[in-house]
Amino acid sequence: MTGEKKWILENQGPEGEFYMNGSKAGDVNPYFACMAALGLLAETKNCPITETEKKAVGRYLDWHTGILLETDGKMGIYRKKSGKLIYKEKADSEDGYLGMYLFLMGKYLEKTESTDLPEYWKKGISLALKKIQSLMQDGITQVSEENTTVYLMDNLEVWKGLYELEHAGLKDVQAIREMRNKLQAQIEKLFWDDANQRWRIIENSDLYHQKEFYPDGVAQIYPLIYEFPVKEKKKQKILYKQFTERFQWQKLNKKRNGFL
Repeated sequence: MTGEKKWILENQGPEGEFYMNGSKAGDVNPYFACMAALGLLAETKNCPITETEKKAVGRYLDWHTGILLETDGKMGIYRKKSGKLIYKEKADSEDGYLGMYLFLMGKYLEKTESTDLPEYWKKGISLALKKIQSLMQDGITQVSEENTTVYLMDNLEVWKGLYELEHAGLKDVQAIREMRNKLQAQIEKLFWDDANQRWRIIENSDLYHQKEFYPDGVAQIYPLIYEFPVKEKKKQKILYKQFTERFQWQKLNKKRNGFL
């Protein structure tokens, strides 16, 4: 884990952004940058989080929040040219990007035990929640205002973001809890295909290719990855076993959390 964290830190730019392919020249994708920052917050008994790692994540949240507010919640993907970051293209899923931002924010606040947030962080959280609310139809989120497709994976990312923020020690989280509860109820109701005993990738769609690793295969274990509380734990255990056998994937240890 130490080696991976060192590599992530090496890919951080001067403003706090994380590059996908090197800080000298490359792209900044806020979705994957949030994942990289979450990697810095990961820890084990033998590999605790360092102050350097916490500061790096804080710097990234400064950058991400600044761009979020600047674009009114419509962040894109950015390219470094002539030493400057420029807008490259539109994000492919607004709901997923917003969910990952809240996931990282909540996890950072938990790990650092921060309660006194900068004002613009509070504004960033408020804007992200407002945007998620605007993308919700009957408690479930669509990709964007223009794209009304409803994806399992995006909604799980939004659920995880709301869950982490709800449990981050902030005051007055009732509205967040209500939004998360509504989404939680709808995810299993809309995406679980009881007849075929698998998760739907898209709402109201039976599109599924057994041999496709992504998104078909990964979607089956996504609820487990994000620790989503399914009603019957047994079905997640079966799906995970099928996934590891079909794709010979490295087995993750979630038993300690009681999810398997």
